[in-house]
Amino acid sequence: MPKTIVAELAEKLECNVGEGPFWDDAEQKLYFVDIVNKQIKIYSPSTTSVETVQFEQEISAVFLDQKSELIVAARDGIFAASRDGALKTLLAPIELDDPSIRCNDGKCDANGRMWVGTMAFDFTAGAAALFTFDSKILKEVVSDLTVSNGIGWSLDQRKMYFIDSPTKRVDIFDVDLESGELRNRRVFASLADLDAFPDGLTTDEDGGVWVALFGGGEVRRFDASGELTHIVELPVKQVTSCCFGGEDMSELFITTAQNGMDSDALAREPLAGSLFRAHTSFKGSKSNRYGS
Repeated sequence: MPKTIVAELAEKLECNVGEGPFWDDAEQKLYFVDIVNKQIKIYSPSTTSVETVQFEQEISAVFLDQKSELIVAARDGIFAASRDGALKTLLAPIELDDPSIRCNDGKCDANGRMWVGTMAFDFTAGAAALFTFDSKILKEVVSDLTVSNGIGWSLDQRKMYFIDSPTKRVDIFDVDLESGELRNRRVFASLADLDAFPDGLTTDEDGGVWVALFGGGEVRRFDASGELTHIVELPVKQVTSCCFGGEDMSELFITTAQNGMDSDALAREPLAGSLFRAHTSFKGSKSNRYGS
C-alpha cells in the first residue's frame, strides 16, 4: 500500500493557475508562475514573503540562467526577462504567428538545454508540440500533442518522463542528453482510472517520479519501475505542479489553481490557488539552470 503524506499550507494565495515551480538553490527561494494572471511569484521560505512580478503576456514557466537572470516561457516564446516585468529579448519564437497557441510547461535538462511544450487556448487535440532550445537552435521534438505538460529526467539522465495531460499517463523516452534526441516512447504509469489529469512532475534522487494530479487533490510518487509508493494529500483539487527545494532538498513545494471555480466552489476550497509544501524523506532533483 502506498504511504500517505499530508501537505501543509506554505502561503495562502489566489493564483488562477499557479504553475512551473523552480527552486533557486543559491538564494533559497522558490519561483513559480500564475499563468492566467501573467505573473511570476518569488517565495522566500525563510521570511514567508512573496514578491510578484507582473507581465503583459501569459508566463507559463520561469527559469534562472547561470548568472541568475530571469528566463521565461511566455505566450509567444522564450524570452530573457527583467525583474520589473519586461520581456527584454526574444530568444526563441514558439508559434509566434499563431495566436491560438501558447507556451505551457517547461524545464531545463542537466546540460542547460530548455524543453518547452505548447497547448491551444481551446485545448484543440493535436495542436501542441514539445520543443527544445539550446541557445542557438529551436527544434520541435514531439508533435501531435494536446496539452504538453510535466517533464523530468532519471538520475542517470538517460530517460525522460513526459506528460501530455489528456492521455492520462506518464510516458518515458530514452534520451541522448548531448543531442537532445528522443527515442522509444512508452508508458511509464497510467492514471486512466482516476477522475483527474496528470499535470506537472518532478523527480527525486532515489529514482522516484512525483506527479501532480489536476482535479485529483494529490501528488503521487512512483518508483523507477512505475509502482505507486506515496500519495501526498492536499485540501484542494486543482493541483498543478511540484518541485523539491529547501536547505536539504527534501521539501516538496506544490502549486495549485482556482481556475473556473465559482463562489460556491471557492467556499468549499478556500485555499485553492495557494502554495503548499510537504516534508518528505527523499532528496529531490535540483532545478537545472538555463545555459552552459
